[in-house]
Amino acid sequence: MKRGRKSAGKIAVLLANFFLTVLAITLLLNGLQFQEKIDIELNYGKQEIGRQSEAQLFYAENLTGITEENSYIVHITENKALFHVKELDYSNNFLRIDPTNQKEDYEIKSITFYYNDEELFSLKGKELVPYMLAFENVEYTVKDDVLKVHAKNDDSRITFKKDFSTKIVNEIMYANMKPYYLMVVFYFVFGILQIVFYPAEEKRKMRWYHWIGTGIAVIFLFLGLAMNYGVYYLETNFGDVPIGQLIYHMHTPLEGTNTSSFAGIAKVLIIIFLIVMILIVGVYKALSRIGKRGTFLLWSGLLGVVLGAYAIGVACYHFNFWSYLQYIGEDTTLYDDYYVDGRDIQLTFPEKKRNLVYIYLESMEMTYANRESGGAMMENYIPELTDIALENECFGDGEQLNGAYTLPGATFTMGALVAQTSGVIINENIVSNDTLNAKWESENNYLPGIWAIGDILNEQGYNQEFMIGSDGKFAGRSSYFAGHGNYDIFDYYTAIDKNYIDKDYYEWWGFEDKKLFKYAKNEIQKLSKEDAPFNFTMLTVDTHFTGGYVCDLCEQEYNDQYSNVIACSSAQVAEFLDWLSEQDFYEDTTVVISGDHLTMDSDYISKQGADLFDRRTYVAIVNGDVVNTQSNIQRKYTTVDLFPTTLAAMGVKIEGNRLGLGVNLYSGEKTLYERYGKDYLEVELLKDSKLYRQKLLYGNTFH
Repeated sequence: MKRGRKSAGKIAVLLANFFLTVLAITLLLNGLQFQEKIDIELNYGKQEIGRQSEAQLFYAENLTGITEENSYIVHITENKALFHVKELDYSNNFLRIDPTNQKEDYEIKSITFYYNDEELFSLKGKELVPYMLAFENVEYTVKDDVLKVHAKNDDSRITFKKDFSTKIVNEIMYANMKPYYLMVVFYFVFGILQIVFYPAEEKRKMRWYHWIGTGIAVIFLFLGLAMNYGVYYLETNFGDVPIGQLIYHMHTPLEGTNTSSFAGIAKVLIIIFLIVMILIVGVYKALSRIGKRGTFLLWSGLLGVVLGAYAIGVACYHFNFWSYLQYIGEDTTLYDDYYVDGRDIQLTFPEKKRNLVYIYLESMEMTYANRESGGAMMENYIPELTDIALENECFGDGEQLNGAYTLPGATFTMGALVAQTSGVIINENIVSNDTLNAKWESENNYLPGIWAIGDILNEQGYNQEFMIGSDGKFAGRSSYFAGHGNYDIFDYYTAIDKNYIDKDYYEWWGFEDKKLFKYAKNEIQKLSKEDAPFNFTMLTVDTHFTGGYVCDLCEQEYNDQYSNVIACSSAQVAEFLDWLSEQDFYEDTTVVISGDHLTMDSDYISKQGADLFDRRTYVAIVNGDVVNTQSNIQRKYTTVDLFPTTLAAMGVKIEGNRLGLGVNLYSGEKTLYERYGKDYLEVELLKDSKLYRQKLLYGNTFH
């Protein structure tokens, strides 16, 4: 009888473990699902608002989509405006609040958010300022945590950044996930209670099947913890990277990759594995000696399942995986409506063709400049680059820096190279290893249907060279430039073959930028002695995340390594440009200096307090041969616009001022960003396109 009760008790404990695991995962799934609505209460402070006043809240995926149809109107009562907003309307949207429809002075004391009829969080008037993207027809000051607003007319508007909506969603998620967090804590305690109260058994030595069970428990718990570390690493280092890009790189060959960052990951994973193995094996053996091993292995393995489920759920939420799946199943007409093939229009070169020196700067943003110059930093980490841009052309207002926004498919180096040379992004949902080939070895298998700047200049008799300090095969860079313009490729292995470096020399990704600029001078000198005009394109690498590469030119001026490396890069570019300006051929040479994409080191950006900054890549065009018809106007453009703009800066007349999806910024033509906004483009460029798939990807005739 007593044995029967023990058996029943053991079965009950086993079932309880499975039940609690299922319950935890259910709470997790429930926590990732939002309720229908949230209440947003605008509190106006002491100053009385007119009785007939109304407030209005607008929402839209992009600023051009803000219309009366996508809005809520409420009467202001007791100096409060209460909006009942559906989750669909604030999640991943811009919010604009028109606090009153009267021309009057008023105060904004706070905005309070209620979820499930409970206060979620509240932001004082002063705390709203960092989230404000734009304000129209109003002037405001901050006093005693309150926004004091003067309405110039009856249409005062305050538009918030998307970070505002993101904060709302994050707060809701945290509130929803509390039951799950409590359940995980309870399950952990439940495991300890099992050890204490589980009926004692006969002491036995561990047999082979015990070791198998131990191994399974170790694997499950290790995977659960490793997945959480993986999500943490991705959020910290790739927090702003689109999910499509991550998936794209997962099936991209890693030949030529700098593996130093992966070494750190491997060390952490090994440490996690060793800790898990030592704990589980040690505890299980100890429990076996006292006859208390019970359900320990089952509990450990299921704890790993619970933790792994959390990692998957959070990753899908953070990287917006479900929206990604939704968009890739849809078609876009963006290419049909706006794509311009350079073979279909007239391109008129000047009688004396200009040379081109195009310098791609790894992860270089205008963000690194100080705030007075248009950047986000307290100190200017790129003073030389700032001066170069402001003294030449960055398509800004002449007072502060301006740069290019990056679109999906152009947020990593290979995508950036394609975007800036062809006006087309890499659609990560279409372009892959399978659609190219496993090694990317053929002459023209990388988007053979596009007509890039290399193709255009090659037809015009240019000598072209692409120089990098790493393996050209990585991500298909050699294939792309060889296939689109017959460039000579100078990479890490070329430097070895030409005896620039020893075969055993390897720093960072191959050889550092100090050597890159030195070798570039030699190669450019050779090109300049030829009878034909030249296009010399180069890509730096020292400022690659994480932390960058410190060479002997870098000074230790700042507290963190990455800032010092960024400053060092700025100084090296300036010295190189000074050298160029002293050469005989400089008068006939246009220089483009451009960041390839934004840094992926989101942890660095966060620590610098630049999370809410309107981040753009660095852009400067030096010694261009064209007049900017939009001078001193802050243009809004993306990296695809640099394709036609570069040709225009070389004195080329472009019929219609458009190439690829880009627009010549020297003209008065609106860019796609200026027409539709970034968010619309980000959605459309995720979608499928028959023109892209048939013509650009495979080079077939499109009907």
